[in-house]
Amino acid sequence: MAEINLALLAQQNAEILEELRALRREVAELKEQSDRTLDFERRNDPRRPTSLTQR
Repeated sequence: MAEINLALLAQQNAEILEELRALRREVAELKEQSDRTLDFERRNDPRRPTSLTQR
């Protein structure tokens, strides 16, 4: 049976978790930017009636 290096697994797990946290932060930032872009595009869409954009 192969030996399992628990210290190595723990280190790899910690690295994976940190990368996952970083990716989640990046996704949240990209979603926020996307939401702002969509709001801007909706407000400036010439096809939309102006009464909908004045809030």
